Amino acid sequence: MSALSLTPDERRRSLVAVITCMSLVGITIGLTFPLLSLILESRGYSRTTIGLNAAMPAVAMLLAAPFFPRVIGRLGLKPFLAGCIALEALLILLLKATDTIEAWFVIRFAMGLSTAGLFIAGETWINQIATEATRGRLMAVYTIVFNGGLAAGPLILTITGTGGWAPFVIGAACNAIGLLPLLWLGNLAPRMDGTATFGAWGFFRVAPTLAMAMLAFAVIESAAGALLPVYGVRTGYSEAGAATMLTVVLVGGIFLQWPIGWLADHWDRYRLIALLGGCSALGVAVLPWTVGVPWLLYGALFFWGGIASGIYTVALVIMGQRFRGADLVTANSAVGILWGFASMGGPAAAGVAMDVWDPHGFAGVLTIVCLSFLLTVLARRLWPSAA
Repeated sequence: MSALSLTPDERRRSLVAVITCMSLVGITIGLTFPLLSLILESRGYSRTTIGLNAAMPAVAMLLAAPFFPRVIGRLGLKPFLAGCIALEALLILLLKATDTIEAWFVIRFAMGLSTAGLFIAGETWINQIATEATRGRLMAVYTIVFNGGLAAGPLILTITGTGGWAPFVIGAACNAIGLLPLLWLGNLAPRMDGTATFGAWGFFRVAPTLAMAMLAFAVIESAAGALLPVYGVRTGYSEAGAATMLTVVLVGGIFLQWPIGWLADHWDRYRLIALLGGCSALGVAVLPWTVGVPWLLYGALFFWGGIASGIYTVALVIMGQRFRGADLVTANSAVGILWGFASMGGPAAAGVAMDVWDPHGFAGVLTIVCLSFLLTVLARRLWPSAA
């Protein structure tokens, strides 16, 4: 099923359902990353341990993502997505029920399975039924709504705090509510027919620029989600203030996506993604010089969050432009593998860097990541065959 086989009303219903579902899941993700990091920080665990714990979902993504295209092909996008959401809700409650570091390593591994499945199924669904003329703006809307959910998560912590059951119950409830749009949808989920022309590992050869874009953004998002609140605490901010820092990053990701999506529909997409890579490097590099002045810090975080999210938005647009059907599922599964590598290494590397250069190793690592991505895109401009 493609955009051409749906009536305009059916296409809108399908898109509204899946984007609403993903935004509610986003609230849970935005809540649990800083929640668990702040709890572990308050208990005296090192930043390295916090980073390693946050990297457990990435290990699961890395191991499971190559198998998801076959599972999705057998079950269909809608049942697969619903199952991932239900599993995520259960695991969030188990975090509080166990409440030990050993159990949290196991549970966060399992959460990586459900989270990887959510992103692969949801983003395949949206890109499959998007039309080329408005793909950039549609993916911008998805990123805006999803980042809105992510931004709401840390704000919940400013109300509930990190103690007690409340934040865990709220996170599980958001996932449960996320199932409702899928029930309303009926049978309008796209079908993923056909056989992929490349395997998940082959994506890195077929589309190296897209691979590096997803790798860079995964490092940025996972490291920021796990350790930006810790960076805030280590630079003298309260827990609420540190959680607000993450919210500002996500708010930047909301407000800057529409103009970035518009540019993706009207400008060369590879030039745009190169510009975003350079600006993202600048945005994170200035953090150590702004952290003592809150309004400057929040401005830098807003700018950096919007630009970094734009890398992801434009990469999704290019992916939807290049791949369809089973190839699109496989490409998204390859992104899951990349997300696994990056999310496993990103928080761990940032945590180690913060232990070595406390706390500004966080900004140093992410500046290097952004510059590496920029160099990859510039190389693509010199050798266009490296798409």
